[in-house]
Amino acid sequence: MIEAIQRSDEDAAACLYHRHIDRVHRICYRIVLDSSQVPDCVQEVWMKVFRNLGRFRCEQSFAAWLNAVTTNTAIDFYRRHKRRGKPVNLDETCTESLLAEQAEAGPQYDDATIRREIRDALEEISVNQRTAFILRYFEEMPLPEIAKALGCRQGTVRTHIRRCLLSLRATLAARFHQEVQEHGK
Repeated sequence: MIEAIQRSDEDAAACLYHRHIDRVHRICYRIVLDSSQVPDCVQEVWMKVFRNLGRFRCEQSFAAWLNAVTTNTAIDFYRRHKRRGKPVNLDETCTESLLAEQAEAGPQYDDATIRREIRDALEEISVNQRTAFILRYFEEMPLPEIAKALGCRQGTVRTHIRRCLLSLRATLAARFHQEVQEHGK
């Protein structure tokens, strides 16, 4: 399919786009954190993909190459268009592991409250840490692929993920502790 696209086959290009658009959209959505900016970021990713497809070597994994292009484009886009405080709806699969952990906080917290707190906490984490965490736990990418996408070593990826988890836990614990104190529970 890649070779057909490199020969200017528009049907192959459309097929490639439709095969991978959902993953590109998900990665952009979770890194950019502003749903109104995601379509522009996704468009930028695909422009880069099709502009640079001639450089792609068919012996390497297209999915890994696309993940790297998507991740780096989304990080650059996020840095150029930082918008804090705008609500973003996280889907259920994004927060399941953290929901389970925070569910122990008590019955007064429903899933919507916990999702909102996780979203807000993720917004406070550095883009590299958040991206490594998202790619690992939400996109289920292996560490070597994340390292390649971020242009760093696997040890650095592990550090980013660990720091993200520690930051999320501390931020969420502090928020829920503060809320409990404010409500006198």
